[in-house]
Amino acid sequence: MKSTFKLTTLLATLVLLTTACEKPENPTGNGSNNSDPKERTIVYAVGENENRTTLRNEGEWDVLLDQFCKQAQEGSEVVFYNMSQTTYLQSKGTSKTNRTITTTSRDEMKQWMKDMEKQGLTVRVTYNDSTGTWHGEAYATAPTTNTNDMIIGTWRLNCMVVTQTDENDQLVNSDLFAPFEGSTMYYRFYNDGSMTISVVNSIDSVTDSGTWRLTSDGELSSEMLPNGVNWNVNWISPYSMILSRSDLGTDNGNYFYQLQFDAVTTTKK
Repeated sequence: MKSTFKLTTLLATLVLLTTACEKPENPTGNGSNNSDPKERTIVYAVGENENRTTLRNEGEWDVLLDQFCKQAQEGSEVVFYNMSQTTYLQSKGTSKTNRTITTTSRDEMKQWMKDMEKQGLTVRVTYNDSTGTWHGEAYATAPTTNTNDMIIGTWRLNCMVVTQTDENDQLVNSDLFAPFEGSTMYYRFYNDGSMTISVVNSIDSVTDSGTWRLTSDGELSSEMLPNGVNWNVNWISPYSMILSRSDLGTDNGNYFYQLQFDAVTTTKK
């Protein structure tokens, strides 16, 4: 039996999986980046291959950036994004302006990649072997050129992460929400701008419908998305989609939201 309820009813199926995270400690040691305890989870694609890895400190991050540089020099397009909400809280809500770089210096390229990651941006890197030139692009929301077609299809909601900071950008808590055990939440985007959201379990399913569009800034806009209408498309591939938005300067501080989806069917193979 299928019933139709309001979006709030569907979102009520999200439950808290982990409670508040503790505030990260300040780096210790002799000041070397290798002793920095910052952790980050990086989602990255090299060519058509997508992976995720969790790094414990700046030393491991440096090694991964060296690997990205090598893979770009070998002819692959490399794209990466830091999924971790709490790595650089002060950089959230960054400008929508895209950043680019063209350089023949590997060191300059690597430093630029570090700077863009600190600003919460998604980074795309290529290398022209004939000219020995690096090219990088960084953005808060994916370019609209291919995003519209890639969104069309069915996506399973993996989880929602909600991070709260105080007026001094200090971490208050970071919570992880996911559908009730045994329930699956699907978002279906159609090419005519309509969409449905469904919650399915072993007994029943509930569905609601609405609309979606990409704004002129490339944000995914829909009344069916929780905690606000417009979301940055930080990451979209044939395998996963990551959206984020911020709500700054509320009475309780700043809030940062992230939605993580897994592809079920899309127009891409």
